[in-house]
Formats: sequence, structure tokens, C-alpha cells
Amino acid sequence: MSAPGQAVNPLFAVRDCLRDRQLASASEIAACVQAPAAVVEDMLAHWVQRGQVARLDGQGATCSSGSCQRCGACGSGKSAAAVYQWRGMQTAAQSAQKQPVQMLRFA
Repeated sequence: MSAPGQAVNPLFAVRDCLRDRQLASASEIAACVQAPAAVVEDMLAHWVQRGQVARLDGQGATCSSGSCQRCGACGSGKSAAAVYQWRGMQTAAQSAQKQPVQMLRFA
């Protein structure tokens, strides 16, 4: 956390709110950080681009474009409320399961 009297960067406030909740909509995060939903969506797009957050459509499937409410790539006539999921840094145990460690021999 920040020291008393020190302002918190809104981008990191969005990250921290989603990291604590693990799964939330942009409006829930906006209420958490007390910022407009449109601004929060832009900040979430930053974290999606960095690979720390996954954007899920209304049915829970990952949108391949990352902006299904804007581009219509999902084929849906309606714009479903997106939900964001924290992916962030994994624990060592989780990353070891997904990527096996290969031992190298040095001559």
C-alpha cells in the first residue's frame, strides 16, 4: 500500500481491485476505485494487452479481439457485459504445472 498522504496511481488501483476480486465487471471495478466506467475500461484494456487480465464475454468465453463490445467480432447483436479475470503472476507451483522444467547439462 502507499504511504499516508501519497496518491495511488489509478491504473494500479484498478489492477489491485481486480487482483483482490479475481473476477469482476468494469462497473464493479469502477465502483471499487471510484472512477468512471469508461476510464476503467481503458485501464483494463492496458492490463489485457499486457497479459495480466483476461476479458470474458457475457457467457464466460474469452473474446479473441479483446474488445467485443466495440468490434462485433463475437457475432452477437447485443453487447453483453464483459467480465474481467485476473491472470497476473502465477505461483511457482502453478507455472511448474503448465511449463515443465528442463534440466540443462553444462560440459
